[in-house]
Amino acid sequence: MDQTAQQPEDFLGWPNAQGFADQEETTVPTPLEIHGRIPSYVNCALYRTGPGSYTVPLTKKPGGGEFKIYHWFDGFAQHHKFDITAPSADFPDGKVVYRSKHAATGLKKRIDDLNGSPNNPSFGYRDPCKNKFQKFFTKFERSSPDDPSTANVSVTVNPNFPSSLMSGDSGELLLYAKTDANVLMQLNKETLEPEQVSTWTKLYAESHEHHDSKDEEAAKFAFQNPLDGPLSASHSCFDAGKEFNFTMKFGRQPTVTLFSIDSTRTFEIYATVPIERPAYLHSFFLSKSYIVLCLWQADFTFGGLSFLWNRNTLDSINKTWNPARKTLWYVVPRDGSARSDPSKIKVFESDPFFAFHTINTYEQDDDIYLSIAQCDTHSFLYGLALDSIKSDTATSSFLPDAPYYARWKLPSVSKTGGFTSTGKSDPAARGTAILDARSDKREANIELPTLNPAVAFKREHFVYGIGTDGVSSFFDRVLKINTQTMQAIYWTQHGCTPSEPLFFADPQGEKEDDGVLLTVVLDGFKKQSELVILDARDLSVVCRAVVPGNKAVGFGFHGAISPR
Repeated sequence: MDQTAQQPEDFLGWPNAQGFADQEETTVPTPLEIHGRIPSYVNCALYRTGPGSYTVPLTKKPGGGEFKIYHWFDGFAQHHKFDITAPSADFPDGKVVYRSKHAATGLKKRIDDLNGSPNNPSFGYRDPCKNKFQKFFTKFERSSPDDPSTANVSVTVNPNFPSSLMSGDSGELLLYAKTDANVLMQLNKETLEPEQVSTWTKLYAESHEHHDSKDEEAAKFAFQNPLDGPLSASHSCFDAGKEFNFTMKFGRQPTVTLFSIDSTRTFEIYATVPIERPAYLHSFFLSKSYIVLCLWQADFTFGGLSFLWNRNTLDSINKTWNPARKTLWYVVPRDGSARSDPSKIKVFESDPFFAFHTINTYEQDDDIYLSIAQCDTHSFLYGLALDSIKSDTATSSFLPDAPYYARWKLPSVSKTGGFTSTGKSDPAARGTAILDARSDKREANIELPTLNPAVAFKREHFVYGIGTDGVSSFFDRVLKINTQTMQAIYWTQHGCTPSEPLFFADPQGEKEDDGVLLTVVLDGFKKQSELVILDARDLSVVCRAVVPGNKAVGFGFHGAISPR
């Protein structure tokens, strides 16, 4: 990668601003230039999603101007697909074909029509032009069911929704994108065009359309939808052909309802858990026997009603870190017993922390072990504002706030309490979560973590992700952590910013790290992106596929691999 043409205004000489710029679409499938050789077992589609633009020209506003996004999480959706083919007679080094599609075009048009007032829930944007009465009477869900492009859904992507659900016409697996709101977006698997917007609430209602009652109107009136909360997790968990998630409901007694859905669209409700306070939760844990909800500290004020009022996350979270506020771990059995007996729900406490991403969960005897990318406080949420992470506006590194690997132990689960049989909280019966291991924040901080999927629900030895050495304003390396020794190795190249690495296992491999990592990297000097394939054993470069025409792929959030 060329390191010429360094821009002196870039923080520490590491340019990354192009990754946060407005990107072009690549709607025509485009072959990438291959350097190296794709491994013979890598045949897959890599889907990625995240922001693709941050501004909207205001064509109808007197004087013009533009609407701007101020937080990374609020960028307008763009979806990407890399079709990766192993070497063949026609392509001896393999082949990669790339395409992308902007998705929130209807939302952009609405913003233009409203002269820069978006009118939709967001993560960090606050609209000072709306008065309190207008806010109060604005519906939470602002996307149009007739135009899915009015929704902005681009945090995670699942090409096998849910787990193995087939479309009715073609028998192909469905492609869905998710976010932290209770909103789901179906995408076309080839063109990436948004096709249908839905919610867990709607899917559950559709699965219960046929009532036993002869009085259909009375049956509809009596139907209570347990999944009507406004928030959900971007990250579902998967096991045994089922997709697991939750919805969160606000109010005087906030609750979280844990559920699963299978390929027949059959839902199973495991429990509706009364929680002490609603919090911003991006993910949760799943083991073979339990669903574990970790209520870390990112508390919505006023029982979560502040979110409905403000219509954005950061303005609704208590910004003051409370060192006395315990992290609460709610453990719900997967056998369904907690539906009728709340005493089956166990509760543990630990010292406070914040997190975005869980990593793995496994059971050993009567104990549960849970690994996570953990932060000391929730300041990382605010540190991801665009001006703080773009190299041409940043003034510091976020290294002091960076997350690190942590493994927690919930001991003697069957002997622990938390709720009575009547559903009352019993703080005296709670257990204590134990910090079993952690990595050094400087040497082995990690975000967007991943592992070999084959070791899910088992004790993992290796975890992969991206991190920072403090040499840029954003992430600057891919790392591999040995979770037994807490030692790490890295791949890094000055001016080259990686994305979340995803593990593709060698089917002939015998070791946990036999495979490769797929990561999209921006060469900040060239302002050009590459799909980089790294050997998962030593993080050496196996192959690079370069996007032609000096095009950048915007810094996205998450991706998923669909093997062929």
